[in-house]
Amino acid sequence: MKNIYLEPDEEIVSVIDRLIQAEDEEINLIVPSGAQIWQSSINLKLLKREADSSKKQITLIISNDLGAKMAERIGFVVKKEKDLPVELVDQQEEGLEQAEDQQEEPELRPGPKAEAEADSQAEASPEGDRQDMIDLLVEDLESEKEANKSFPFEGKNSALNKKDKVSLARAAPEDMKKRMVDIVNPKDEIKVNFFRQKLLKKGPLIKIRKKPKEQVAVPVDLTSSSGSKWSKFLIIFIVLALITAGSVTYLALPSAEITIFPKTELISFDLSVIGSKAVSQVDEILNTIPLQEIEVKKTKSREFVSSGKKELNEKARGLITIYNEYSSVPQTLVATTRFESSNGKVFRIMKSVTVPGAEIQEGKIISHSIEVEVVADQAGADYNIGPSNFTIPGFKGTAKFAGFYAQSKTAMTGGSVETVKMVLAEDLKQAEESLAEELKKEVKQALEEQIPTDLKIIENGFKEEVDVLSTVEEETRTDKFRLEVEVAIQALIFKEEELQGLVDSNLASMISQNKTSLSETQQIIWGQSIIDWSKKEAFFDLNVQEEVAQQIEVEALKDDLIGKSETEIRSYFNNLAESGEIENGTKITLWPFWVKKIPNQKEKIKIIIDAGL
Repeated sequence: MKNIYLEPDEEIVSVIDRLIQAEDEEINLIVPSGAQIWQSSINLKLLKREADSSKKQITLIISNDLGAKMAERIGFVVKKEKDLPVELVDQQEEGLEQAEDQQEEPELRPGPKAEAEADSQAEASPEGDRQDMIDLLVEDLESEKEANKSFPFEGKNSALNKKDKVSLARAAPEDMKKRMVDIVNPKDEIKVNFFRQKLLKKGPLIKIRKKPKEQVAVPVDLTSSSGSKWSKFLIIFIVLALITAGSVTYLALPSAEITIFPKTELISFDLSVIGSKAVSQVDEILNTIPLQEIEVKKTKSREFVSSGKKELNEKARGLITIYNEYSSVPQTLVATTRFESSNGKVFRIMKSVTVPGAEIQEGKIISHSIEVEVVADQAGADYNIGPSNFTIPGFKGTAKFAGFYAQSKTAMTGGSVETVKMVLAEDLKQAEESLAEELKKEVKQALEEQIPTDLKIIENGFKEEVDVLSTVEEETRTDKFRLEVEVAIQALIFKEEELQGLVDSNLASMISQNKTSLSETQQIIWGQSIIDWSKKEAFFDLNVQEEVAQQIEVEALKDDLIGKSETEIRSYFNNLAESGEIENGTKITLWPFWVKKIPNQKEKIKIIIDAGL
């Protein structure tokens, strides 16, 4: 947005030229009181027409109320000078410099004979340009003669009579040209860019060199008597406008703003509350609120790595059949009796056995036998032997050595020496704790998501149950094992609105009528909760703290302050501070600076109660 500041003696042609040169579509035109643009409504109409043709949106910023009405009637957007932002002042000098830079090399749109007309235009004398400008303005305004029979400042105090208006409306073109001197009246230079819009509407842009600036003398005989009449009328109008504006400012602007700091105190009390699922509404006498129960249950399993290691020294095992061909008397063999295989591997029986005695039939000995389990004497895979014959080394050197022997029908197995991984008790404990903790977080989050926004969990109102389902036992030989955990969480919840209502009800009984509570300062501190899950009841203590302030009747205060001076106001509030109703430091602001008393209108007095929140 472009800001253009007008000089009091700036002509309408200069204003239009600056408007056309501006690149912005939105322009603030700051017009001072007594500017030449106010001498006739024709000036404003010319400006409005040029703005519309160049598609510029103009806002007039002025201090003249009558001028504002005239501009609004013609179609301008008008703002009062008091609404002017401070930043516009800093832009004034920059805007004027940009306007001068743009005038150094004006751009013209020549017609079919571009170069010839451009040269002739560049060589034209200032007097000829000025005359062409006046002719154009008169020609453009001839169509508006009949429409302009009412003047901008017409009213009871108008200095023009009807004859003057008729004579002006019917004036010949030559007379109109003379009057245009009051509007145009160039002082420094002819604005070439104005003719860019009036004379050269079409054709490509070309740049021509501008001739040196020349002073244009204005003939004295071109000044009409009507101009002096308008000047006198304008001076009278401005004086009256200033008097009116001053009176309005004096009566309407005064206002007062008073900031009061009321006396405050802290109220603190303890409240014992009972929450129960069995009740359906708040009981303010028993301090009971209804509770609701919510439960969420989840199961999760995961595979873990075994960390235990064990050296295994396994001995081979198998079955042998012991034969007795020695005698018909049964033979007892004690535990750990050795049996030696044909390849020299020794095995032992683990318990005592009795070998049945042999039978003698027709002079022949028929052996009897018994099957027993044997274990290799040492660990290792070397003892995993196939079927073999066995002797008893303990009978060696006696007749029994040949009469007692054994045979294995199947191979010996299980012998080994190796290191294997196994599940330790610590593995099971760590797996259970990590999986249960992870699942608890998920269950709590799911539980909180199911709680409505107006409900809240009682402090420490959780109950957790963890069930571990393991697929392995301690010292199981395996590289990995799987663990499954189930977590269930119960919670007791209540409506915050119901508890808040119970707290406020108890607080209200502690506040006197001349004080008001400051709910923004309220704090509720929870104590230890005791929960009976079998009855779904909770017992908890609350500590409630809240500040209260002295109540101030604003309307009555305004009635007391109307018409008082600043000294009287301060004395008034000092008395209130001494009585304990307010704190010291009341702020009093009277505006504008010349105002010394509180306005007589209550709506002009603003009371701010600042409790220090």
